[in-house]
Amino acid sequence: MEDLWDDAQRARWESLWESPQANLWDSSAAATVAVLVTYERAILEGTASAWQAQEWRYASAALGLTPEALQKLNWTIQEEEDAEDAA
Repeated sequence: MEDLWDDAQRARWESLWESPQANLWDSSAAATVAVLVTYERAILEGTASAWQAQEWRYASAALGLTPEALQKLNWTIQEEEDAEDAA
């Protein structure tokens, strides 16, 4: 899938895998991240269907990318300064 993406989509893929949430994903999350990146582009271009937008919301939630999803998943993300203080 990545070979079909433009530079912005590849950058988005990388940024998602560098996010704090990515520490809690395993390799099975790759397909969900790919769907998110693909549908996100369609949404931003204004070409997404309603079901693509809905699937994007589901993928965002499954990956813990919204405050509500973080709460439902019971995930806490510490700021870097807080993590250093805790160590």
